[in-house]
Amino acid sequence: MIEEPRVSLIIVPFDNFEFFEKALNSVLENTDYPNFKIVVSHNPCENQETNKKILDLCDRKYDQLGPMKFRYISNPENYYHAKGCMSGFSYSGGDSKYVGFLNDDIFIPGNQLDWLSTLIFFMEEHSDIASITPCLLYPQKETVYWIGKQNPENSQHDFLHYSRSDDRLPKEPLETSYNNMAICITRSKLVKEIPLGQSCPHYGSDSEFCNRIKDKYPEMKHYVHPGVKCYHWNIYNLRENHGQDKIVEG
Repeated sequence: MIEEPRVSLIIVPFDNFEFFEKALNSVLENTDYPNFKIVVSHNPCENQETNKKILDLCDRKYDQLGPMKFRYISNPENYYHAKGCMSGFSYSGGDSKYVGFLNDDIFIPGNQLDWLSTLIFFMEEHSDIASITPCLLYPQKETVYWIGKQNPENSQHDFLHYSRSDDRLPKEPLETSYNNMAICITRSKLVKEIPLGQSCPHYGSDSEFCNRIKDKYPEMKHYVHPGVKCYHWNIYNLRENHGQDKIVEG
């Protein structure tokens, strides 16, 4: 039997309770991998009602699951994505071989129960893989959001907005120049050595993180697994502050 190493899944909610609730429930209900825990690293927003809803939901989940399966922390301010992830990572404990970074607007469908086990076991079989992500789809039109980027110089992702049934989409795992942090599984030891957000505290930290790994470990690779299909709403324009939190100096 294949060993099932411990995995910490870190979710960073901010200002949209409804999407976060759907994301959290989908992970808990549609993941058959037995050895994982969730760490919610809450970046508070100005809307106190939203903050309270997130806290109340997490309190209920903690009561149901207990400290070995669920952890909630409230950051003292909006840490943005990368620092919020690292705050959650610091509270995840030292018992996880892998860590997953999940946006608060992802969704794991019920027909992908083996999503995490597929990604973890693929990494277990390939020690040179630094990170892996599933094929990410827009739920609205079932089109591709992320299935890799071969050339980092290109302005757009590969296969952006292709139909999920398009014959040109890859069928087997493939190497990519970097991975998208909407759902990204990586090795905990790499996050300890190369923290997220060293120069970019918000989105963009995904390419930064992966490129720093390449600089230090040029033999390590980043992979996409198109056989695993999950959803990413990409609610940039639905944010209370219309995405202004993503503006970063420099």
